[in-house]
Order: sequence, then C-alpha cells, then structure tokens
Amino acid sequence: MAGFVCEERLTYGPWPAFERMAARLAQHAGFTDVAIVGGSGDLGADVVGAMNGSRWVFQAKFRSNGGTDGAGVHEAALAAGKYDAQTAVLATNTYFYENAYAAQREKNEAGLDMRLWNGAYLLEFFEKLPTASHALRELRNYQVSAVEAVEGARAHGQRKALAIMATGLGKSMVANQVIANELDRNPCQEVLVLAHMSDLVRQLEASSWQQLGKGTSTHLWTDGEQPAYSGGVVFATWQSLFSAMRKDAGSLRERFGLVVVDEAHHAPSVGFTELLEHLSPNFLAGLTATPWRGDERSLQGLFGEPVFTLDIVAGMQMGFLAAVDYRMLTDGINWEEVSRASSQGLTVADLNSHLVVPERDIGMVEVICDKMAGIKNPRALAFCRSIEHAERLQPLFASRGVKTALLHSQLPREQRFKNLSGFRMGHIDLLISIEMLNEGIDIPEVNLVAFMRVTHSRRIFLQQLGRGLRISKGKENVLVLDFVADIRRIAAGLEINRLAKERSAGMEVVRYRDGQIVKFDNDAPLRFFEQYLADIASLDSADEDSRLRFPEKGGG
Repeated sequence: MAGFVCEERLTYGPWPAFERMAARLAQHAGFTDVAIVGGSGDLGADVVGAMNGSRWVFQAKFRSNGGTDGAGVHEAALAAGKYDAQTAVLATNTYFYENAYAAQREKNEAGLDMRLWNGAYLLEFFEKLPTASHALRELRNYQVSAVEAVEGARAHGQRKALAIMATGLGKSMVANQVIANELDRNPCQEVLVLAHMSDLVRQLEASSWQQLGKGTSTHLWTDGEQPAYSGGVVFATWQSLFSAMRKDAGSLRERFGLVVVDEAHHAPSVGFTELLEHLSPNFLAGLTATPWRGDERSLQGLFGEPVFTLDIVAGMQMGFLAAVDYRMLTDGINWEEVSRASSQGLTVADLNSHLVVPERDIGMVEVICDKMAGIKNPRALAFCRSIEHAERLQPLFASRGVKTALLHSQLPREQRFKNLSGFRMGHIDLLISIEMLNEGIDIPEVNLVAFMRVTHSRRIFLQQLGRGLRISKGKENVLVLDFVADIRRIAAGLEINRLAKERSAGMEVVRYRDGQIVKFDNDAPLRFFEQYLADIASLDSADEDSRLRFPEKGGG
C-alpha cells in the first residue's frame, strides 16, 4: 500500500489532497497546533503549525505540469508575516524554477527562514519519518474496552456492531483504532468512513492521521473531490457515494472490507440505508453519541444491539469527562401561571408559552460576562436560537469587551475555520453557534457553555453539552449556564440527576455521589414536575406537539 506521501499523490493530487498531505506530514513529523487554513483570502498560507515554540506556515503548490516560480515564494513570505511565523515552507509536487531559488535567497537575507520543498525532497523527508505519528495518542481504558467490544463481535462471526459513546468520550479514537486494526490484518483492504456532513468528513479524516501509520493513505469523497488512487481509507459523505452508486453501481459493491459510520443515528434514512445494503462490506461498525431519532426508526436493524454503551452521565460520574458546574437558571419561568394552565389537551409548545417569560438578551449577556470575568483564560461557547439572534448578541458581548465570533452554516467555509482556529488560539473569547457544533467538531478548550434560551431535542442538547465536557490540558472544570426556555430542558436536567443518583448506588463513582449534577436556582421546577406532570422521562424526549399527561385530579 502506498504511504500518504507517494508518487501517486504527487502525480495525481488532487490539489486539496496535496494541501492535506502537507498538514499530515507536519503533524506526523512532530509539529503541534497544525491547522489547514487554505481558502479564499488565506494570504498564501495553506497550513500552519508550531515546532519548538516557533510558528511555521506552509504554502502548497500542486502542479499538473511545469514547476513553481518566485511568485509562490513571495506568497509564502506574505503568509509568514500575516501569521507571525519565523519559518515559511513552499512545497510543490514537481520542481522549482531558478527565480524561486533567487526569491528564497532574498527572503533569507531579509531575515525570514524560507524553505523550498520539491517533490523529491518530500519523498526523501517522508522516508526518514518513523512509522507512527508523533501525535499518536494512547487509548484510555474505556476506549480500549469499546474497541474490544467491536472486535469481539466480529470475532464471534457477527457482521455488524454498534457502539454508543457520549460526546466528549472520544468515539473517533475508537473508530480510528478499529480501522488501524483492520489495516494491520489486511493492509491491501480499503476502508470506508461515512458521515452525513462534509465538514464532519473532513474532521474525521484529519483526526485519523494521528492514529494511522505512515503507510496508510487517506482520501476524501465529498464536495466534488474523489480518491485519486485506490488503497487506504476513504472518508465520504453518504450522499456523495449514493450519487456514485446510482451512476455506476458495480464500482462500489464489496469494494470496502470495513465500513464505519460516524453519527450512526443518521443511517436509518432511506437513501443511507440503501447505500449500506449495496456496499455489502465484510463488517459494518456504527458509532454515535445519541442513538435517538425523531422518526422513531431504530438503529438496531442496521447495526444490531449495542455492543458497548457509555452515556454522558456515566462519563461524568466516572471522571472520563471534565467536572461540570451545571446551573439551570429558571428565573424566567412564571410558575404562578401553572395553577391557571388548563390540563386539557396541553402540548409542550402550549406549556412553554404559558410558563416562559421573555427575557431581554442583555440580561443573559450580563450574567455570562460576569461569570467569564471570574474564569482564568475563559473560552466560552454559547448556543442560541437563530442566525438573527446570534447577530443581535454579538455586539452586546463586544460592548462588554468580549472578543466574539459567530459560527453558523451560512458563513463561508474559510470564515468558519478562521473563527474556530481563532478560538482555539485564544484570539477569540466566545463563539456563538447555531447548531454548527452539534456533531463532530472538536473544541476541548471550552470551559464555559451557555444555552441562551434554545429549544431543541434531547439528542441535540446532549451533543451541545458534550462540546464543553472534553478533557483538556489546564482545564479544571466547565461552567454551564442554561437559561431555560423549554420545559423539556428541565425534564432533561431532572432525568440526568435521577440517573446519576441511581447509578451512584450501584457502581463506584468519583463524582456526584449525591446525584446532583444539574443544580437549579430554586426548587420550583422539582415541585412542578412532582405535582403536575406524570412522566418526566417521556417529556424529556417529546416533540413540541406532544400532548402532556397530567395526574388525575382528586384522591388527595
């Protein structure tokens, strides 16, 4: 199998894959904080990274024919200035013209460490690297158990397995180890990783690099890009492969020995299911943090019963996730209205309209900013209702000196990346998101999460909460501020506490022995649910049109 720097990649590209190759090469060689920053307005930088405390920028020039000239050197130098880098690398798959070397000498004489890496040098540099990446991470014990559970299912003759792990517990690490095991057994076998969004597919590919040896190439199949040569691991959106299947069905059937589905709760959709059945892999592995679906379609039909489960409550109690100070703020709820609410035919939406008192955005902003002021190096993530809501909130935070950026689907991809990378590097204090961070995007630096009157499903709630619970170096705990706007959120909080209390009696836990993970600002929510709603657990997963069950009146 060709390594990830190989004649095939240098010959066939495509150019986005060549850029990602440069990023993986830097990470494999020991660079830290490696990020792909290429895109419109990138000012010559495609990849940035750090080595021994020094910032480097990489400009990748893929050429179908011919060489790279001095203009590329000037672009790389411009990028070095933009990113305050001490070293700039101009990499090409072919060769450099003489004026490129002249420009290099000029930049070096001016004090910039300017380096030119041609195709021959890239192959030579790659050949000297160790097989394992410098970024290789050791799996935690529970991740090892998850891998063993999946492998055990296969060893017992099963052809599919489902692992459920809460957001923040590293299911991608588990997936990558399962992939690595497959390639160790069958080095020539192709592996496919499927997801439902292009951004997630790109992140999954990048996260695999640290766990895969240098002999394994990775490819994207999304946004018009397809693998340029066979072998290794293909990361694809299911929609891209579904389209390819419709055009040329025979090319995909039984091509991949192992298929891994990330965010597997999306797989029961009609087209996704049809694709999986057509692919007919030797083994199908599904991973998800949230196995619930709004349409009630079951994952078990595709993946079987879960072979491993570790939910968010167990993860918090066992210390696998960051310690959380969860404060559910219910001051905006008009509990007096409860006595006047009709118990006949009430829906979730009806109840919310009766109970929730509109609160000015400024009030929430003031609370969040006050809490951020008490946190060393605050890195806050706020979820809000809509793009319009986010755009109203941003200037309110800015007026209090908080460096804020938005993250939503209508931003250009390069702007989303810049906002995320700026947050990771500490240039941005607060990200305001509209469901862009529900799935897959990893930002363990978060130490404050704010839910700013958002209303959504249990699945999305737990995904968003998990964004802040990932363990990170220097991160002691996470403060969660939940400005409640939906009665289901209170039900979810009470259900988390119920599960924590129940489990603390039956297993060894390191945190929340009293079962009080979610703290309420008063005891009115508990009284309300005890007195008025018969089934907290069912309300937790109800939709807005669901009818509520109130206890029968009378009888004490």
